[in-house]
Amino acid sequence: MTEEKSKPARAGRQRKRTVKVDGSSGYYTSYGYRSARVASKEGRSPVKASGKRHMEYDRVRLVAQSRQFMRDNAIYSGMIRTAVNYIIGENGMTLQARTDDKDWNSIVEENWREYQKSPEIRGLLSGVQVQSTLCRELLVAGDAGAIKLKNGKLQLIEAEQITSGRNSKGINLKKSGEISSFSVAPYNAAGFIQATKAETIAAANFFYLSDPDRPSGTRSVPPLQASFAMLHRINDVCDAEAIAWQMLARFAISINRSNAANQAYVESIADPEKAGSDTSGDIATRVHQLDYALIFQGEEGEEIKGIERNIPAKTFGETLRDFLRLCGLPLGLPLELIYLDWTKSNYSQSRAVLEHAYLTFTNWQKLIINRFLVPDYERKIRQWIREGKLKNNKQKFKAEWLAKAFPWIDQLKEAQAWGTKLDRGLTTQARALKSLGQDREEVMIAREAEVRDAIARARKIEEETGEKVPWRIFAGLKEQKTDLGRPAGSAPAMVPADKETTE
Repeated sequence: MTEEKSKPARAGRQRKRTVKVDGSSGYYTSYGYRSARVASKEGRSPVKASGKRHMEYDRVRLVAQSRQFMRDNAIYSGMIRTAVNYIIGENGMTLQARTDDKDWNSIVEENWREYQKSPEIRGLLSGVQVQSTLCRELLVAGDAGAIKLKNGKLQLIEAEQITSGRNSKGINLKKSGEISSFSVAPYNAAGFIQATKAETIAAANFFYLSDPDRPSGTRSVPPLQASFAMLHRINDVCDAEAIAWQMLARFAISINRSNAANQAYVESIADPEKAGSDTSGDIATRVHQLDYALIFQGEEGEEIKGIERNIPAKTFGETLRDFLRLCGLPLGLPLELIYLDWTKSNYSQSRAVLEHAYLTFTNWQKLIINRFLVPDYERKIRQWIREGKLKNNKQKFKAEWLAKAFPWIDQLKEAQAWGTKLDRGLTTQARALKSLGQDREEVMIAREAEVRDAIARARKIEEETGEKVPWRIFAGLKEQKTDLGRPAGSAPAMVPADKETTE
């Protein structure tokens, strides 16, 4: 880098400094406003437009690239599917009706479970699969949708189908900015969008899930789009590494001598398996056949040595890990979740990175609950009331959704931590059970049944044998001790007189 001062400026004009970097002149400084002017001067100025305009211009290509990564990039597909598994879980987000009428709650929950067996029109997906599909579509394409059908079912819509053919527009707005309707286009027989046959769906009949980056945006791009360039680089690095291994495997020895090219040609023979029309050049059609007991007798200055078959890039593993760590940042995915390798992480570190990831996972859970599950639940409640399956209830929409909770990394440590918080009054049993994805009411009903059964079994044994057996062992509970150290409910032990205390 060289610095050149301009000629003395005229009176009244400020002296300028020209900084040359790699032969290109320009003003490079850490000051924000000045660096922005330099970027504009050199053609590096970003496009100035609303969030909606950016979506219309770039979204289609970004979604297509994301789809391609899902098809042929194991890293990308693995990240998306791992995130969906943590967000939705194996049981999905389950409903707990919370009105004051417990009988009404039971009827609602039973109807909801029946509906979740096959909520979409094709009959292919269960409720949990619908949640996973919508979540995966959000992470792959940025937005997703579902049409509310008159028969109470759902028709899932892919992001590309929300279009009217005009610069990928598919969301129709009122002057106030409120969404009035959606343009939904079908696929033709060849699998391409038929934008000219788009059907207008009223906003009231459409579930739309999106997480725009800007207030002026209505649609979203794939959340991992900022990592697309890194994924291409990872592919290039992996390809280069594989090619290096292939090339290395083809070399056996290295011979250094004078006039090597001509001597090698003389010593080689024609390759009968390759014709001149298949490959270009004489060298490509000739081969050396070396016996196992080859002895090289060289002149002074000539050398022969074997090719070391070590890894071409000794830091390949570390480089790949660093790239993967950067790839998962937009989704809050730590390296351990991407690499599926926890061997270099201890309990504290694992918990720390998962807590950070779950901040992102929780946001996606809330989006799916608030924009899809809650309105769909309210729609079904109204339907069941109209059909006479339910009586009207002033609290009919009061409900809670149990989402996949933060995983217990070390079962013993997690149980001890929750137990300590319960003993100190820092949490409730409901929250502790919710961390395991369980509902306290259901657990208490099951626990009560177990305790009653355990007590009945203990009494039966006592009646038949005369021996008193602690009922807790039949309920899987730990035998409790009193302050004196004896089992609860048992007779006090005889204490010798010389051992008695005044306590």
